[in-house]
Amino acid sequence: MVLNLTNLRKEHHPNQQHHLMKSNPAKLPKNEIDSCKIWNLLRFNEEFGKKVDWFSEKYKRSKNKRLKQENRDNVISELHNSFEGINSKHPFAGAALQWMFPMPKIIGKNGEEVTGHPLSWGPVIWPAKGDKIDVLKEWKEYEASKNWLTLKTDWFSINEGFKRDFMFQSRQLDSRPVNPITKNRSDSPSPHETDFFDSLDLASLINQGPNLTEEALSKVLHANDLKNNYRVLAIPRHIHTKMAVEGAFKPLIKLVKASLPAKASASLGTEIAWKDYLAVREIQENESIPTKAKAIQKLLQIRHPRIQLNRARRMYEGVVTRNCKAIEGEIVSVYPYFAL
Repeated sequence: MVLNLTNLRKEHHPNQQHHLMKSNPAKLPKNEIDSCKIWNLLRFNEEFGKKVDWFSEKYKRSKNKRLKQENRDNVISELHNSFEGINSKHPFAGAALQWMFPMPKIIGKNGEEVTGHPLSWGPVIWPAKGDKIDVLKEWKEYEASKNWLTLKTDWFSINEGFKRDFMFQSRQLDSRPVNPITKNRSDSPSPHETDFFDSLDLASLINQGPNLTEEALSKVLHANDLKNNYRVLAIPRHIHTKMAVEGAFKPLIKLVKASLPAKASASLGTEIAWKDYLAVREIQENESIPTKAKAIQKLLQIRHPRIQLNRARRMYEGVVTRNCKAIEGEIVSVYPYFAL
């Protein structure tokens, strides 16, 4: 595989129009809005940017043909271990790294791996009979284009394979009763009564140490699923009337609602907050304005050309500033851990 590794983070392809307002989530179908928000937050996050730089340097080194095989294996091992650690905490960041610095796993129709290094981190290219999309052909076109995903790539310009991977992660956070894409909840967590605690003997599980039985390993995997995808709430087993059920659930409903926004559109930043933040950021980058305050003033002049600047500032500057700070707070908190 021949990869274009020059300035993987900072260089962007001419086809990747670097136009931030074009990435406004409000302009997308509802099914993509959260995914776009998360991608923007992630690509603007300083800590993730540093990790991308680290990957870029190591990845270039792993592709150096003059490097001894032993040293190359060590670098690949470093990359693999780092990816596994990031992906376990932040699957969105993991998906991004897979498409920025690919070491693909190609899976055959029989489900067996056809190509891939033993320490491959992906993406996984798995053609399936009956698929409407030829994912192998799509991957080869992505590979040949050398138009690699970077932190400069806006949502409207990203590769369709990466978009599907990213949106799959987002569907794990989708709380609608029916998934709008699959028309069911087959690939998203569903409300249910868990049987995790049935026949669970925690002391026995601990005493098994590292040599877990198959049944114990199943419990460990089940515990991880509950930890990552559910809030586990305790309800008394013996509730004898419908009215008693309502009474038991009322404090739990209040507890779960407490930290949530009233509308889904407000999650990860409101529409107007994103509009203001992206507009200010674009002005800063396009016109080399170093301070956010001056960029906000420039934005007010553009939006309200018939109003004197001092008056426009009194009327709108505080709102725009608060909106920008709201998105900046989301950017800081999105990595290295992700929680919606």
